[in-house]
Amino acid sequence: MDLNMRITMNNMNSDVIHHNKLPDLVLGKLMDWIMDGKLHMGEKLNTEELANQLGVSRMPIREALSNLEKMGLAESVPYVGTRLIKLTKDDVKQIYLARQALEPVAASHACKHVTKEHIELLHKINCQYKVTVCQDEVSAKDVYKLNRYYHFTIYSISGLNRICSMIESLWDSVSFFKLIYGQKFINNNESREKMMKEHDSYLEALKEKDSDKIYNLLWKNLSSRTEDIPYDATAYFEE
Repeated sequence: MDLNMRITMNNMNSDVIHHNKLPDLVLGKLMDWIMDGKLHMGEKLNTEELANQLGVSRMPIREALSNLEKMGLAESVPYVGTRLIKLTKDDVKQIYLARQALEPVAASHACKHVTKEHIELLHKINCQYKVTVCQDEVSAKDVYKLNRYYHFTIYSISGLNRICSMIESLWDSVSFFKLIYGQKFINNNESREKMMKEHDSYLEALKEKDSDKIYNLLWKNLSSRTEDIPYDATAYFEE
């Protein structure tokens, strides 16, 4: 369940959008720009400029910016307008603490509902993930999207839709940081191996339908992320 599962951008070959669901498509394009590093933390989002860039009126731009605010990625500032948020190290830590509280629960419930078809799908995603992270040149965006797809495929099996929505919002909020960290991660062979082993362990626990095992695995792995945030993402963007 990556970002593009909610907002399909595959048919967009230019910055000009022609579709009847303009606000969703505008939001998708803005999310792509965030993930590609074209939009940075704290950057002001000018409605008129965006409308000109995307070839649409200002109304769908306003709706898309409103949705960015709901996702926790933007904020309205008096006398300034809408701008993308800035994340401090403490912000990131709090998001990871919230993820630690929710994701093990969703994964453990997934063990009660997982089917052979689910396992086959997760195996395919995991194989694609391994191929992607082991390439000589890898983009953080590709790794992030596949990792997200893998995790949310697991969580969605749980049937806990409200919890999955909360988790998704947390992932959206920390996407800036994940992309910065991800670029360093994919250049480190030890980190690559660690993440692939983590994915394998989740799949094995699901095959065994061992809810305690997958709960503890996710809790431990997210705990280590919380305790070892590598650097302040805000400072990175201000360099």
